[in-house]
Amino acid sequence: MSSLFQSTAISANGIRRLRASPGLWAGRARARMEDQPIAVAGALTICAAFVFMAFPGMDLVVSRWAASAAGDFPLSREPALRALRDINRILPYFILPCVLFLLVVQAVTLRPRLLRPHKALFFLTFYALGPGLLIQALKRLVGRARPYDITDFGGSLPFTPAWQVSSACSRSCSFASGESATAIALVALALLLPVHWRRATIIAVIPLILAFSLNRIVFGAHFLSDVVLAWLMMLWLMTWLWPIFTDNGERIDAAVQRLGRRRTR
Repeated sequence: MSSLFQSTAISANGIRRLRASPGLWAGRARARMEDQPIAVAGALTICAAFVFMAFPGMDLVVSRWAASAAGDFPLSREPALRALRDINRILPYFILPCVLFLLVVQAVTLRPRLLRPHKALFFLTFYALGPGLLIQALKRLVGRARPYDITDFGGSLPFTPAWQVSSACSRSCSFASGESATAIALVALALLLPVHWRRATIIAVIPLILAFSLNRIVFGAHFLSDVVLAWLMMLWLMTWLWPIFTDNGERIDAAVQRLGRRRTR
């Protein structure tokens, strides 16, 4: 299975060396993530879901921190924060066509590869299944009201914990956060880069992911659990899809180019 940061899977000897380092907990944790990223991402998602379901008051405490004494969310009127929200909403309309364009170019030309077709297909598939399908399905299924709509903050709808199915909301619901899902998609975008650039790029986009996502909490548009669980579910999906596309990269690339040649004849 391909690592997110390496072009080939980490060797068994490499994993053993990391685990054998005495007292190096971070090394052992990293080795586990490299060795079993899907299991780690799934376990983190389940643990976080359990915590938010067991202690639903955490969401209200964090949202109250962002609310004023009157119960509204004053930061939602700040021009700079509204611009930050708009940037996050516009980014997909720029990124997705660019990735699709590069995929088409690589399919119909024999020029040096700007972006391997299997990597472009990974990103487009991730985006379609994650922010596109899973998040929107959860919004409709769970029906959680947004913070600014619940009675605790001057609205008329009841508060419900994460994952609790409710009829409080029928459209544009709170769980899970679509903006947080599209923000964490920047990690998937970083995976399209050469291996030696990935780690630095992911570290560089983390502040942007946090800004885009936590901005929704201070707006009163999402609870903390909406954001955190959206992140973790998208990371789980990412770690599941990545090896499927990278382990079969050569075959996918060849199939895409064969299809492109037939289309251009």
